[in-house]
Amino acid sequence: MKLPSTDETDVGPEIPLPPLQEAVLDEPTLDQLFFDLAEAAEIVSVSLKAGATARAGDLQRAGSAGGELALARRALGDGTALGVQIRYRFAGSEWWDTLLRVPSGVRLVRVRIEDALG
Repeated sequence: MKLPSTDETDVGPEIPLPPLQEAVLDEPTLDQLFFDLAEAAEIVSVSLKAGATARAGDLQRAGSAGGELALARRALGDGTALGVQIRYRFAGSEWWDTLLRVPSGVRLVRVRIEDALG
């Protein structure tokens, strides 16, 4: 069996990736993000990531978007969740914000759904 050399590999067609917005947030900025989402966005869903291989799951509908966001913020802050994904509608578009705990704060990765779906 002959293995291909590095210059013989077929990479295939380039797949376009949607534009992402990324930032590392400190605690006050993270608090402001949750406030802004509660006040200005229509929350579609909030999901928690419990650990490296486990998923904490979707938050039970707490009767209000603010309640779900408050639970997610607490879980992210106290370490119950290592990550949170928030799907929401704002300014006529749907967005996904993924928040992950990192040593320097919380990493935010944001994508607009229309961009992701093409």
